[in-house]
Amino acid sequence: DRAANAAAWGGGLMTGQVCMSVERVYVEEPVAEAFTNKLVERVRALRVGLNGADAEIDIGPFTSPRQMEIVERHVADAQAKGARLLTGGTRRGDGPGCFYEPTVLAGVDQNMLIMQEETFGPVIPVMAVRGAEEALRLANDSPYGLNASVWTRDIARGIALAQRIESGSACVNECLLSAGVPELPFGGVKQSGIGTRHGGAEGLRQFCVRQAMLIETRKRKTEAAWFPYSTKRARQLERLIGLMFRW
Repeated sequence: DRAANAAAWGGGLMTGQVCMSVERVYVEEPVAEAFTNKLVERVRALRVGLNGADAEIDIGPFTSPRQMEIVERHVADAQAKGARLLTGGTRRGDGPGCFYEPTVLAGVDQNMLIMQEETFGPVIPVMAVRGAEEALRLANDSPYGLNASVWTRDIARGIALAQRIESGSACVNECLLSAGVPELPFGGVKQSGIGTRHGGAEGLRQFCVRQAMLIETRKRKTEAAWFPYSTKRARQLERLIGLMFRW
């Protein structure tokens, strides 16, 4: 239940237009049907529209017509390659903006655009896998690596699996909210970024210019490493360096 609720929220928050949105879902085969049924039930209950600031809605409009075109192209490609549309998949006219029904696809595979590219829409593709190892392999088979989540009753196993996902951040039995924890650094790998951007000491240092400084307090006219050189001095320095930096 928690995983299904999270997938519906993580895939539909801000109409799926969040950098950390749930874009792909891998579920182990023994629970895939039950999970997918629960997910469809949650997604069908989401309210779409734009009726003022105080409107009781869950899914708002896209930022632009272009985003609608990307989503429709991904869904059409998935269906053409054998995916099953379980709910949604159509435009809505509730307001002046571009609205799209929150959507669940089943029977997807890694060759579909929706599993390869960023859809950035309220579309949740679900793929059944044989086990955790296959899920890890497929999750890492992506040019993106911003955020991921693992769902399991075995917390220790969940942590172990999350550590093997190639992503800048990962959650166990949670999704997206890690970006809101100020103690955690936030950033991605691969095409999702070049390192930490905010959060924690490491994130703060990204906004700093660090300067290295060496200060000699002894008042000496020369140093052993300075000119003039001699073969005797060179051998002495070589031995000293060997003692200082030997493995």
